[in-house]
This record gives sequence, C-alpha cells and structure tokens, in this order.
Amino acid sequence: MNQTLNSSETPQLTLNRMNALKAAYFVFSALATLTCVFGMVGNSLVIWLLSFRMQRTPFCVYVLNLAVADLLFLICMASVISLEIVLPDKDKKVKALEVMRRVKYFAYVTGLSLLTAISTQRCLSVLFPIWYKCRSPRRLSIVVCALLWALSLLMNTLATFFCSRFGSRDEPWCLTVDIVLSILILGIFTPVMMLSSMILFVRVRRSAQQWRRRPSRLFVVILASVLVFLVCSLPLGIYWFILSWVNLQSQIETLYVSMSRLSSSLGSSANPIIYLLVGRQRSWSLREPLGTVLSRVLQEEEPELEGREMSSTGTDKV
Repeated sequence: MNQTLNSSETPQLTLNRMNALKAAYFVFSALATLTCVFGMVGNSLVIWLLSFRMQRTPFCVYVLNLAVADLLFLICMASVISLEIVLPDKDKKVKALEVMRRVKYFAYVTGLSLLTAISTQRCLSVLFPIWYKCRSPRRLSIVVCALLWALSLLMNTLATFFCSRFGSRDEPWCLTVDIVLSILILGIFTPVMMLSSMILFVRVRRSAQQWRRRPSRLFVVILASVLVFLVCSLPLGIYWFILSWVNLQSQIETLYVSMSRLSSSLGSSANPIIYLLVGRQRSWSLREPLGTVLSRVLQEEEPELEGREMSSTGTDKV
C-alpha cells in the first residue's frame, strides 16, 4: 500500500516541480526584459552625450564603444527572451532567434574585450606615467577599439560558419572554434582584466593613503565596472563556454540560464548608473545636466604621477 501511495505521489511532485520551474523561468525572464529596457535607455543616453555633447578623450572613446556593445547586447537579449516566450517549442530554431543569439554573443565578447582594454590602459598609465603621457600613440584608443570589434566579429563569424555548416557542436571544427573562444574569453581577457584591476586598486589605495586624497572618479568607475562584470556578466560566459559541454539536468540548466540572463542584463545596464553615482557632487541635485556629470567622471584621463613627480607638478602650477 505504501508503494502504491509513493507511486501515486511521484507524478504529482514532478508536476509541481515543473510548474515551479516554469514560474521561476517566466519571473526571471520578465525581470531580465525589464532590466534590458532600462539599460537600453541608459546606454542610449550615454552614447548620445558622448557622440554629440562632449569633447572626445581616450577614455571617452572606450566608454562610447562599451556603451554601444552593451546596448547591442541588451537589444539582442530582450529579443531572444521575447522570441522564446512567444514562439512554440517546435519553432525555437527559427533564423531570427539564431541571429539574435549570435549577435548577442558577439556583443558580449566585444564588451568584455573593451572592458579589459580600459582597465589595462589605465593600469599602464599608473605604472608608467611618463611613458604614457609622452610616448603613447595619440589614437591608441581608437585603434584598439577597432581591432577588438574586428576580432570579436571574426571569431563570431568563424563560430557561426563552422557550427552551422557541420550542424553540431560535437563536430571537430565546431569544437575547435569553441575551445579557442573559451581560451580567449576565460584564459586571456578575464585574467588580464582581473590582474590589471587588482594592480590598479593596490596603487590607488596606496596613493590615497600616502597623499591623503580621494582616488579619481575614473579609477572608481573602472574598478566598479570590472567588479559588476565579474559578479553579474561572467556567469553567462561560464555557461556558454564551460557548462554547455557538461550534461546537466534540463531543469537545472533552464534555471541557470534564466538566472544568468538576468544577471548579465544587470551587468550591461549598470554602467550608466555607475557613471551617474560616481560623477555626482556632494550637493548633487536632479537638475544637474547629465552631460556635466558624465564629463566630470571622464575628464581625468591624464595619468597621475606619483612621488616627487606629483609634488613637482603641483609646485610648477603654483
């Protein structure tokens, strides 16, 4: 009799679990879509201000390209979620959905590489201030951004070609391309970004303690953006490049995908909020123009000299 009860309860428990999973998926998807909408507004505002209302500096170029990549990622993320909810299961492999997934992947890689370039270049400006000020190429930021967009486009095109032509991720060519992308994302870009950010944090903290002054807003923006990416956006990259090769239960995989989509949407939407919070004055009010707040964050693009160089610079100005 107990066996009969247990066998009768098992389908009910499975049904309840499936309903709870479906409800969680829709809740996370709705929150991610709403986050994408707010993020698209914020990044569009940043793009407009940097394109038409502000003077271009090296880090303005980086921030502008990062905002474009984030905006593209959020548009594709919202489109993918909407198409998956609207389309029936048998139509989940329509070309529009596949294109949005590929473009979203392209924007994700570009945003990661741009954030790595921002933190690395700022780290070099702190470690080698004289070289950076006098010898660094004038259009370095423009060239780096163009190369990173081209690299991301090339890798995404190769992945699309080989995986779509051979039809399965288990094929050797598709597997090779994915391994190369995994090395590029998790083996090069992410470690370099973390290392440069750690060096930047240590130098800024030591300089702040030694000279008893607050770190520049640009330092705070870079460190905050990197931290938000590692916390919010990296889980989606881990799923794409590692967990997709692991055989997980469909329920666990669906829950992880929905959660990583929400967190990555938060990561791509957070940068305009970071600029707003860091750029405000102590007496900041809502009437202060956003362009003024953004320019206040990005105006300190010159490297900060340490030791005697800093003191001598201050003496010359006096």
